[in-house]
Amino acid sequence: MSVELRHLRAFVAVAEELNFTRAAERLHIAQQALSTQVRQLEERVGEQLLVRTTRKVELTPAGLAFLDHARLVLGGADRAVAAARAAGEGRSSLTVGFVVPADHEPLREAFALFAERRPDVDVRIHFGEVTDPTGGLKSGDADVAVVVGAFDRTGLETAHLWTDPRGIAVGHSHRLASKDSVTIAELIEEPTFDFPVEDPVFRDYWMAVNHRGGRPPKIVASFKSLDGLLEAVRGGLGVNLIRERIVDTLGPSSGVTFRPVEGLEPAEVALCWSQGNTDELVSDFVACACDSMSRESVAP
Repeated sequence: MSVELRHLRAFVAVAEELNFTRAAERLHIAQQALSTQVRQLEERVGEQLLVRTTRKVELTPAGLAFLDHARLVLGGADRAVAAARAAGEGRSSLTVGFVVPADHEPLREAFALFAERRPDVDVRIHFGEVTDPTGGLKSGDADVAVVVGAFDRTGLETAHLWTDPRGIAVGHSHRLASKDSVTIAELIEEPTFDFPVEDPVFRDYWMAVNHRGGRPPKIVASFKSLDGLLEAVRGGLGVNLIRERIVDTLGPSSGVTFRPVEGLEPAEVALCWSQGNTDELVSDFVACACDSMSRESVAP
C-alpha cells in the first residue's frame, strides 16, 4: 500500500498544530477522517509517528524524522502543480519568500528590475512565519527567500543584501525606553519571550545566548507570530531582541520602542536559495536584487 498526499497533509497538519481538532479544522475535514488518515499513514510507514493521549499530541523520533521529508514532498507536489499551470499558460513563475513583511519595501526596485528583465515571469510573494528562518524555502513555499541573521544554512546558499541594527523592543512605559541605548548586562537581566522553532542556531541568535555567559534567559511568555511578540512587549511583560527596521515600520503609535544594545552585532539580511539550484529565474532575481542594492547604496 502506497503513501498518498492526503496522508502526508494530514500528518503535517497534526504535527504542526499538535492538536487533532485544530488540524481537522485547518484541513476542513472531520476529526475522525483525520485520525483515520494518520493511522493509515503509520501503518504504511510501519512506525508510530505520533503519541496521542487525552491531553496532548507529541511527535515520536520517527515522526520528527518523517516531518521534514513530508514537507518537502508536499512542497514539491505544489510546485509541480504550479509549474504545470504556468506551462499551460505559457508563462513561468518565481516565488520569493520573506521571513517578515518589512523587508519587502527595500526590494521594490529589485522586483521592478526583474519585471523589466523577465516580463515573461509571474512573480509571487510568500510571507512566511516568523518561526521559519528560511522564509518558506524549507517547506517548499518559496524558490528564493529574504532571510535574516544566523540560522542553520546547511544545503543553502546566500547573497548579502544589507545589515540592520539589532536591539530590543520595549514598551513605551518600560524603564529602558527612556535610555538612548542599553548594555548587554541590562539586556540579560530583563525577562523575555520564547518561540517554538526547530533550528537551535536561529533560536540562540535571537536569545543572544552567546552574550549571556551561560545564564539562561528568563522566559515569561511565548509567541508564534510577530503580532504576539509585539503584544507581549506592549503589555510590559518583558523585552525581546528585534531589528530596528521592524519597529520603524510600526510607527510611533504602536506602543513599541526600539533601543540599540551596545556591543550587539547587527543582523545580516540576505537572499537565500537551495544549494545546487540551477533555475535561471532564481539566479536572475538574485542578480537583480544585488544590482538594486548597489544602485541604492542604502542601508535600510
